Amino acid sequence: MRRRGGDGAGAVGVAAVDLRGDRLVVYASSQTKDGFWITNGTFELLDHDAGDEELGAAVLRVLATSRSGVRTPNLRRAPSPFTPVLDALGLGSWNAYARGVRHVHVERTGSTVQVSPSRNGGAKEGFVGAAEPAAVVTDPTAEALGAAVRAVLLRST
Repeated sequence: MRRRGGDGAGAVGVAAVDLRGDRLVVYASSQTKDGFWITNGTFELLDHDAGDEELGAAVLRVLATSRSGVRTPNLRRAPSPFTPVLDALGLGSWNAYARGVRHVHVERTGSTVQVSPSRNGGAKEGFVGAAEPAAVVTDPTAEALGAAVRAVLLRST
């Protein structure tokens, strides 16, 4: 679980796009009743060279599954909500997943989508987001959103 900067008030949808090797991993997060943003189990895997329209459409689909007010999972008794992604990639841990990943945070509020780069802080820090978005797209087409995500991925480290 992670708590995003700020309280996320007004956020309609939250997602992330990770570039891991030759795969793009697009996944959604939902906000718990306790205010934490957690991966909600919705994800799509794309080839790294997927077109902007395909990438943007995947981001829009997962954003549509983001919710607020979900129950906070008890991770001591249940698997991590990120387990389906790890299983799909044949990985055993978050640490293995995060090695070498470029990560962007995507947040939709109304008709505006903000895309922010991140720094990969490894297992200790996780993905450290930028204070300000690198791209803001209003009423995005799938192609425009995909292009924005791809450009911001290049700014992530």
